[in-house]
Amino acid sequence: MKTLWLKEIARDLLALGSIPFYFLVVIRAIIGNYNIFVYQLVIAAIIIFILYFIIKNSNLHVARSLVAVVFTILFYKDIIYTVFASLIWVLLLISAYYIKRNIVFVYRGVIIGVLSSLVGYYGTLYLL
Repeated sequence: MKTLWLKEIARDLLALGSIPFYFLVVIRAIIGNYNIFVYQLVIAAIIIFILYFIIKNSNLHVARSLVAVVFTILFYKDIIYTVFASLIWVLLLISAYYIKRNIVFVYRGVIIGVLSSLVGYYGTLYLL
């Protein structure tokens, strides 16, 4: 019983890095007319897609969730949100490992997320 509960929570946390959730954030930003935030997320999504073909066997849920956490933290600029989102992301990392039991798979997802976040951030600065 305990294992089922933990796996369910782990899957729920990983859902924060799902494609539908990622684009839910993007569409909400479009509706709110937050162009810089939208550009950051879209550029990062493109980079995630490209890196998917270069860095094989990686956890893209981890990558997308890192991008979403980084840019929502930059958007809200609130310490309470920053602590909360960071804690949730650390729990997501633990969940990714718990479900797959492959640290390399998770680590590669982190690399893709970091690279995508950097390109999304600096790419947006270049565009504006």
